[in-house]
Amino acid sequence: MLDGRSWISALPSRLEGQRRALTALLEFCESDARVTSLSVGCSLGRGVADELSDVDAAVGVGTARGVPGAADVRAVEESLVDHLRDRRLVDVERDESSTGDFLVRRVFCQYSDGVQLDLAVIAESEVRRGDAAPDFVSLYRADGVVDEASLPSAYDVAGDQVRSWAFQGWRALLDADKYLKRGSAWEAHQRLHEARQRIWSLWATAQGTSYPWHGLSQVLDQDPTSLPDGIEATVSGLDLVDLRAAVTASVSVLDQVSTAAAQRCATTMPTGMAHFAKSVLTAEDETP
Repeated sequence: MLDGRSWISALPSRLEGQRRALTALLEFCESDARVTSLSVGCSLGRGVADELSDVDAAVGVGTARGVPGAADVRAVEESLVDHLRDRRLVDVERDESSTGDFLVRRVFCQYSDGVQLDLAVIAESEVRRGDAAPDFVSLYRADGVVDEASLPSAYDVAGDQVRSWAFQGWRALLDADKYLKRGSAWEAHQRLHEARQRIWSLWATAQGTSYPWHGLSQVLDQDPTSLPDGIEATVSGLDLVDLRAAVTASVSVLDQVSTAAAQRCATTMPTGMAHFAKSVLTAEDETP
């Protein structure tokens, strides 16, 4: 296994911009005693990145999770942003989100060479490794840092989530039908797209991908040739007739992927909503 600097140096020449961004990150992590780890993932971690790939990374901070460690996480993020500023940096967006005991500071950097850095700064106990983050590579770990065994696998998805995706898909198609009846092409198009997003998450679940909640990107990463039957017909422009055809096609595709996801992830599906939506949408399609 290569150390962090060797791993970065081994990146192909087409990833020179990503190499510079990662080197700056690693330099900061090695120099700041508050930092406990640096990981890089997604296409870079999987070894399939090209010159357009983002740098998706996570910095762990040696502090308590949640509100008790929030000040430490924010302080490290502040120092990190100062360290990353150079002539190539166009602009930075920073924000914070929290759910329960989980708190993350997010940093997005746009560089003039086109490279984009998407970084999470979190308490060390929140850092995912191993099966919890199979596409992440560890570039730096402070002495004494151990893996957190309690973090869920990236391949796991709760049955309630699968049911919710199916329900939301049917609801979106019913809304698309409503907007089509009103002649509102833009609103119908938006809801059709939202239904297709649920289709991709359900199909990702059925295919056993990592991070199935990411939907389309995970399906394509797993096997870009293994797509739901008829998915191409769910795409439409703003023509009302074409939109109606795409909504109708989405009925059978959503039904197909819901069944496949339920077979892989045992759960009760929203059969009542599905039957109602199919009866409404099929009847609409049969109207002269």
